[in-house]
Amino acid sequence: MTLLRWAARSAGLVVAGAYFYLMIGEMAAPHSGSPLTLLEWSGIVLLTTAALAMLFAWRWELIAGAISLAALGVQAILIPGSHTYHVVLLIMAIPGTLYCVDWLLRRSVRPAR
Repeated sequence: MTLLRWAARSAGLVVAGAYFYLMIGEMAAPHSGSPLTLLEWSGIVLLTTAALAMLFAWRWELIAGAISLAALGVQAILIPGSHTYHVVLLIMAIPGTLYCVDWLLRRSVRPAR
């Protein structure tokens, strides 16, 4: 189970790091105009929430993993995207899923008292 936890942490760092790297790059040299619609702003907020939750999951696996998965789920529903876009959201969901599975497995294998 330690391997599963570190797989979740590693995947979370990679996904969150890639997201924040892209966001910093977009803020430094924007390729498009600033977000104008509520849908664009909600997409930014949801993806940022999902990425931050992956980092908070180091401490609070279940809660942060669930928040990350919920934010990505709402993002997938709100933003109609291509097949590739939804594959990227699924890849971003890997750490949250691993965190939740790790938490569930650790809780189900409690030593007898």
